[in-house]
Amino acid sequence: MIAWSGTRKFQPALSGSERFERKFYLSSSAVPFAAHLLAHCCPADRRYARGTIHSVYYDTDNLDYYEESEQGQRVRCKVRVRWYDYPQDADTVPVFIELKSKNGFAGSKQRKQQPVSAQRLNASALRDGPLSYTHIFNTLAEFDYHPHSQLHPMLLVTYQRLRFVEPLTGSRISLDWNIRSRLVYPLLDRGEQSLTMEGAVIEIKGRSNEIPPTLRSLHLLDTDWSRYSKYATCMQSQLEKTGSFGRLMPSGRGDNM
Repeated sequence: MIAWSGTRKFQPALSGSERFERKFYLSSSAVPFAAHLLAHCCPADRRYARGTIHSVYYDTDNLDYYEESEQGQRVRCKVRVRWYDYPQDADTVPVFIELKSKNGFAGSKQRKQQPVSAQRLNASALRDGPLSYTHIFNTLAEFDYHPHSQLHPMLLVTYQRLRFVEPLTGSRISLDWNIRSRLVYPLLDRGEQSLTMEGAVIEIKGRSNEIPPTLRSLHLLDTDWSRYSKYATCMQSQLEKTGSFGRLMPSGRGDNM
């Protein structure tokens, strides 16, 4: 049930821009009801009510970022390139280089927009990344972040998202489902096509660690708080043996669903 209470050294710069994230894992069958509850509690985001999100996550050869997320380290970060829906006849697409920093429940995100050729976003081209590594490295330096090892484009994660705004606090609410992943790093390629994860996740992002009272009806979904990470969950499923029980669920969920 929902609880309503509130080796690399890198200290995220959170002051003034931090936000708190709460995530709640749902079964796939609960998505329609969850969408109905959220629409009843909160108005849809006026600008981006619904869309598809694509993210290429970067990591080291040793998968250090993945390991930090799996271990639940208090201080951690993620590097990714993200883009959204775009017309099929588009020549260039705006993408965002993003650095997500976490310190406990508090986090911040720095991002920079960059136009790229639409051809570089094709699955066959992503092995080299949507942008050159030099461009990624220089942008991270602008964020005052310097990776200890070279980063590689590892995993493409794509999902559907509904967006809402909680009216009392302005918290951003999202419902993400149809979460799919594809390995793009050649050294990890196992010859599989994209995997589709079971379940969905509700994310609440705001200035407080407390769940807004408006959203307390979410207890009807019989869910609880989770430190669900799309990157870590999808990477784990890609690394596990084909056919493993619970492979397409977050760790520890296979026995409970």
